[in-house]
Amino acid sequence: MMRRLVLAIFLLAAPAAAQQPNTSDEKLVAARELVAAMRAESQILSTIDAMRGYFIQSFVTAAPQLGEARVRDLVDEFIMPEFRAGAGEFPELFAGLYAQRLSAEEMRELARFYRSPIGQRLLAITPEITAAITPLAAAWGQRVAQQALTKHRDALRQRGLPL
Repeated sequence: MMRRLVLAIFLLAAPAAAQQPNTSDEKLVAARELVAAMRAESQILSTIDAMRGYFIQSFVTAAPQLGEARVRDLVDEFIMPEFRAGAGEFPELFAGLYAQRLSAEEMRELARFYRSPIGQRLLAITPEITAAITPLAAAWGQRVAQQALTKHRDALRQRGLPL
């Protein structure tokens, strides 16, 4: 569930990140500085790597006859390289989003934080936290969805959802 959410965010982020014409050059410079301090491309690559297991599991479910080893090879050969190749686009997308929402001074202050020892520590553990939370979030999402379907099955069916 969480991985699907992350994938949806990846797919939907590009149109949402288009820069507003009123974004100043100063804000864009500060936003790019912030994104560099946050090591955004590295963080995106870590997230993409965390999604690998989801892709494999999804394809194994869709085509169990291939077996997990073959699916893993296909994902590694065709899917992962495409995601990794596109990761370089995200720093500018993030910069546009930050520039729309924060002042130049706020972004410079955040960049200083991310360059500080505690900011560097946070950046270092973020991939570990992402990897650890992903299966927990997926299990939570499945549990809550199942509870909601069980609880509201009749009402959902009455409103046309085939369950």
